[in-house]
Amino acid sequence: MPSDSNNHLTLIDEINNVFCNTFTNDLLFIKKTEATEHMGYFKIQYKYLPLQYDIIFESEYGVFTIDICDNEGAENNLFRIVRYDNETKIRNVEKATIILRAVLQKNDFYFYISKQGKIYRKKGTQYKRVKDLAELAGR
Repeated sequence: MPSDSNNHLTLIDEINNVFCNTFTNDLLFIKKTEATEHMGYFKIQYKYLPLQYDIIFESEYGVFTIDICDNEGAENNLFRIVRYDNETKIRNVEKATIILRAVLQKNDFYFYISKQGKIYRKKGTQYKRVKDLAELAGR
């Protein structure tokens, strides 16, 4: 029986393959970080070339997140934009990457950035202060 470490390494490779197959030439692999001995934690970073966004896939405790970051450090989480099943299973990652590709191609979502202790919603070059923090929870 393979060890948990080998299972995680296989899972990480499968997830990377899903991203590569979904995005083909639009995505550049940057790096991966593995600390699977700590609650199965790992992170894979990509660059979405058409818009120069950083895409960060993180998994811990058997659930995953996908963050989208621009070159200014503003970010948003795919789950905040569109709900999906985020249990770390390949079928869920496949569905989430398809959603991610559609969201990125449409490019009609907000980023959030913190400046001088305040949170702002950013779209293009426009900033608007977030006053109701429930917005950050996707409500």
